Order: sequence, then C-alpha cells, then structure tokens
Amino acid sequence: MKERPSVLLISVDALKPDYVFEQEKTGVHLPVITEYFIENGRTAREGMKSVFPTFTYPCHQSMITGTNPAVHGIVNNGIFDPLGQHMGAWHWFVNTKVKTLWEAAKECGYWSASAAFPTSVGANGDFIAPEFWWDGSELDSRFIDAVAKPQGMILEMEKDIGTYAGGLDLSDSGDMQRAKAAMWILKNKLEPVAGEKPFFLSAYFASFDESAHQHGVYSKEARESLEKIDRMVGELIREAERITDGNLVVCVVSDHGSLDNTHNISPNVLLKKAGLIETDQAGKVTSWKAFSQRAGGTSGIRLADPSDKEAADALRQVLDGLAKDPESGILEVVDARQAKERGGFPEAAYVLVSKKGYELRDDTDGEYCRTTLTQKAQHGYSEEFPEMRASFMIAGKGIGKGNIENARLIDVAPTLAAIMGADLPDAQGKDLLT
Repeated sequence: MKERPSVLLISVDALKPDYVFEQEKTGVHLPVITEYFIENGRTAREGMKSVFPTFTYPCHQSMITGTNPAVHGIVNNGIFDPLGQHMGAWHWFVNTKVKTLWEAAKECGYWSASAAFPTSVGANGDFIAPEFWWDGSELDSRFIDAVAKPQGMILEMEKDIGTYAGGLDLSDSGDMQRAKAAMWILKNKLEPVAGEKPFFLSAYFASFDESAHQHGVYSKEARESLEKIDRMVGELIREAERITDGNLVVCVVSDHGSLDNTHNISPNVLLKKAGLIETDQAGKVTSWKAFSQRAGGTSGIRLADPSDKEAADALRQVLDGLAKDPESGILEVVDARQAKERGGFPEAAYVLVSKKGYELRDDTDGEYCRTTLTQKAQHGYSEEFPEMRASFMIAGKGIGKGNIENARLIDVAPTLAAIMGADLPDAQGKDLLT
C-alpha cells in the first residue's frame, strides 16, 4: 500500500501552453513550473485538446471523470434556466452518471481530498471542501460547511485561514485563500493519516482566468496572477513532498485556453424577433419556444417542445440566416447529432460555434452584434482552435522526462487512475504514460 505514490492534481484555470513553454515571449517568469515540470517532468508541449464546450465546469468534470460532457452530463457552467427560476444557479454538483477520480481513489485505498475544485459539491471523498456560492457573504461559508465532507470541516478550517473562497472571489486574494485551504487540508487532515495510506488531493486556482477575462489574455494583470499561482503551486508541492517523503506525483493541468474578444453577439435577440421568446417590460423572459444558452464562444439552443414543428421551422430559418451572413460572427451551426459526436450539448437542438473573438451572450434585447465587450477575453470557443488548447504537466516518482503527444483533457483522469491503481470503468480517455 505504501509503495503507491500520493497524487496531487492542480488545475490552473485557462493556463495556455505558450505561457508555459514560451515564457520569454509571453513575458512571464514561472520558476516552479520550469524546474519541476519542464526540466524534470513530462509535458505536452503542443498542449492538450479540451472538450466541447471549452468551458470551465464541463471541462473540470471531464478532467475528473475522463469522459466528455455529453456522457457525464455537466454540459455548461450555468444550469439551463431561461425563466430564471433557479436564480442563476451553476452546475456546482458532481455528476451522478459516471465515476469520478475522487470516488475511484477512495475505493482503491487512497485518502481522497479536494480544495475548491469546480463541480465538487457532493463528491464522494474523505476531505472535500467544495466550490459553491450564494451571495458572497458569511452565508456561503455555512452552506459550504453543510455540504463539505466531513461536515464541519470548513468552519474548522476558517478558524485558521479566514474565510474560505467559495467561488465568487476569483481574484488573486481569492486564490491565496484557495491555496491556504489546500495547504490546511494537507497539514491538518492528510498528514496525520499519511502513514496509513497515500492520498489523492485536487486543488484549483482561478485568478489567471479571471484576470484574462477582465484585462486580456496577455495583459500585465494576467501575467502577474500566473506568477503568483506559480509560487503557490511550489508551496503546495513542497508541503506534499515533505508529508510523503517524496513518494509523490504532481499533475498540473488547465481546463482550456482563451483568446481575446472583439465582439459580443446575442442570438436570443433574433429568436425574440422571430416570436420564439417573449419578455416582460423589464426584459425578463416570460415564455420561450427556443432559447440560446451561452458557453463563451459556443451556445446550445434548445426547443421547449421538440415536436413543435412551427417553432423548429422558425428556429431553422433564423439559423440559416446566421450561417449565410458573413458578418454574423457564426463559424458553424452544429445540429444535435454533430454535437453529440463532438461530445457536448446532448439536449441541444443546435449549437452555435462562433468565429474567433465573437463571444456569445444571452441577451434578448438590444443589438444582435456589438463591439462593447462584456469581457475582454473568453473561452468556450471551438475545441479545434489552437488558442483553446489546455496545458498538461506531470512529474514525480517514476514519471521520467519527455514530451507527451496527442494529449486530451479526457486523458487526465485515466492517467492518474493508472498511477493509483484505481478503476474508472466509464472513462473515454487513455493513460498518457503508456
């Protein structure tokens, strides 16, 4: 049992491979990543193909299950909710369809732990501090504490580190709290039982992605956030190495890349004009026959009643117009069969894939296309775009050095499962180390 290494999985949201391998060009200095992974580990120099859509929550559930969104069921960040009945709820919860790496690790004799990892509410593990938010107040801590495993762990943790970063704070200071939470779990929960069996711990950093959203992919602010994350990654690795006496494997990954926006486009504006959406005077949707839910550079369009031929024909007419208009910003109109083949949007009648720089929004009023941006950079664009490629790095006991080719996001979980001797029967990916 003790011979198997402990495993530390760290997700750095939106980390692009060029930031890792072209540091001089991108103007960033990442000494921890350079020494630990580039010089002494195995890396995917060409990056890693993400999933469809290249959006944070679907990506993280794919990362932790080895399956595509159409299989695990977390198909977007937010819950599909045109009428606002769920008040902006996201897919905070772990999937209920396929086994996760947290569960598989626990089953094969590992301590299973997580700190602030997206889509981890309800995860089957030993020490799970999930990501969840309600209003950013102290209520968040009480809610998170109620769904943490074990219950009570968050309030215990907060006595030492201060307020746990639930998900609304995506700033550098929020990431400092995420790092403190992961470190606290290492020291207070895993170290005391490290002699019994190895551990699997997942951790997450959000600030680089948020800085890119607000200031641009290659902005000074994004670079500074990433350099801070690099230092925190180093601190976590050193602590995990100390606890395990070096019997450790560390995997640093991202969920997707990102690119700078130039336009915002809102298909629901056209659907409303076509009589497929109705709103009140305040612009709130009161009824819908077809609705487009954004996922950054893609959107899934659902029909309220798939058997409503009149609505389906009206929707098709709108989409045909977008496909034919070179100024629409739409690259592809993907039908339901094609979407499922790409592994995403299983409940959509159609999926819109935008051209580079055209972020899709959910607005029902105003202009269809505008150059006033909501965010300066975005992901969710086509998984085939090189700008959407994610990062993959792994190092530690028995890993060796070298390049890894043809890596995919769905390969992360099977690779780590193989190291632990864990079983992921539903995984669609493969072990990248074989």
